[in-house]
Amino acid sequence: MTEGNPCGMNILELNTGLFPDAQTVTAALRQMEPAHRVDSIDLRRRDREDEAWDRAVAAILSSDLTITI
Repeated sequence: MTEGNPCGMNILELNTGLFPDAQTVTAALRQMEPAHRVDSIDLRRRDREDEAWDRAVAAILSSDLTITI
């Protein structure tokens, strides 16, 4: 359960740029936002700093569901 929405899930979207129909998945996740907390992290940049990777790992570990697109 999430702090902001005790009835919903904490969903994390990881955008890798590898999924060909990412727009459809992203649109579906946006429709879920009223009931669930949906966060998105763009992992397409190769020049991410260590701190950014640390935040991504922390977000993955704290999510109820991680969707990689």
